[in-house]
Amino acid sequence: MSQFVNPSAAGKTQQDLRNMLASTLESRERWRSLLYQAVDLVFETDSRGRIILISPDTWLGQPTTPLIGHPFSALCDSVDIFQPHTGTPASITPPQGPPVTAILSSCPFHDSEGRITGTRGTLTSVSAPLSSLTNESVPAPEHDGIAILAAVTTALRKAIVPRLAAASAMEALLEPLAAEGALLDTAAPETLLFSSSSLTDDIQAVLSATPARTGTIVFRAGTRYAMICRENIRSLEQMCLVVWRATSWSLPEQQLCQAVCSLLAGFWELDSIHRRILLDSDYDVSSNLLNWQGLKAEIERRTRRLDQEVMPATLIIARVPGLTELSKTRGFEGGEEALRQCVALLRKAVRPTDAIGRISNNIFGLWMDGGDRFAAAERAERMTAHGIPILIDPPVHLPLQLGLVSREANAEETPESLLERGMLALQEGLAENRKWRFSHEAP
Repeated sequence: MSQFVNPSAAGKTQQDLRNMLASTLESRERWRSLLYQAVDLVFETDSRGRIILISPDTWLGQPTTPLIGHPFSALCDSVDIFQPHTGTPASITPPQGPPVTAILSSCPFHDSEGRITGTRGTLTSVSAPLSSLTNESVPAPEHDGIAILAAVTTALRKAIVPRLAAASAMEALLEPLAAEGALLDTAAPETLLFSSSSLTDDIQAVLSATPARTGTIVFRAGTRYAMICRENIRSLEQMCLVVWRATSWSLPEQQLCQAVCSLLAGFWELDSIHRRILLDSDYDVSSNLLNWQGLKAEIERRTRRLDQEVMPATLIIARVPGLTELSKTRGFEGGEEALRQCVALLRKAVRPTDAIGRISNNIFGLWMDGGDRFAAAERAERMTAHGIPILIDPPVHLPLQLGLVSREANAEETPESLLERGMLALQEGLAENRKWRFSHEAP
């Protein structure tokens, strides 16, 4: 039996199909319009990385159609398009015009066997430089971070004592940043290594609550913006650099403070290692002389031979006031040169076979084999006649003060008792305004 199709029904079906197609196209255009509000460019490549689809037809005022058929590297050669990207900053070369900075998001797609068959992705141009993408609300710093780091390094080199060096370095850091700050050791947080002002309760709470991991933490502390930088070191559990101010911190400033924290931690660590080495050494590294431990061992060795030969000896305690202060007034290099010249003059004051050591910063010990009281007194008079002239720019003349103590052969005295008597004679000479004085106290 024949079947007949109702013409009116067929026409209605075709109209429904046309309406559905039009609705689909309209929906596609709406989604495309919505997509272009979020991104600037949509592209697709084949398995060899050639662009097979790119939309819209123009970007940055230039046509994009000529890119079809060309490898993606013609548009951007700084990334691997076959790797997944999620918000990757990239330098894009448009068909015409200068390069621009853009955000790339893409994902490769695969066939049933896992082979890459192409890539789909989007590009969004940005006007800000890459360095400011992470913190767009913070203005660029007006100071020179390299100059601040150089000033911190100079401050560390000028100071001798680590705590004073850290204080000078912190002042060199905080002043250009217009900030307050503190430096502390987590092993003893109640003892601050440096503080320009007291830590607030908000900052103390964050210090206690945050995990002790190295790195930088930025947070709000009341009305201020605070930053904590942490570094692990050997001598202390951890060093913390805390800074705070009324304005927020830019990324370059965060990197600068972390670099300064690392520099301070390395300085403190090296100083601790240096001190441990010196404790086990018999020499003073700065002056290339014996330290007290080495001089004591030398005195004990020599007194045994002197007792066998029934010969006396004299220990001269020499003090050079103002020697240490030259590092502050004339700089690190001037202080080192003054120390070198002072040691050279003291070496000439005794025989090459005599022992000389550095007891403290500006106090030296000279041991004269076979020197009795008369020879030692004559030597002291010549040594103090002209003091210690230091030929630096400008020249300086330092005084020389001596305390002397003689040891007779086979006397029951130790190096410690000789040092005590020599220091006492030096102090008595200072009280009496005399350049040198003998210790006449009986052993």
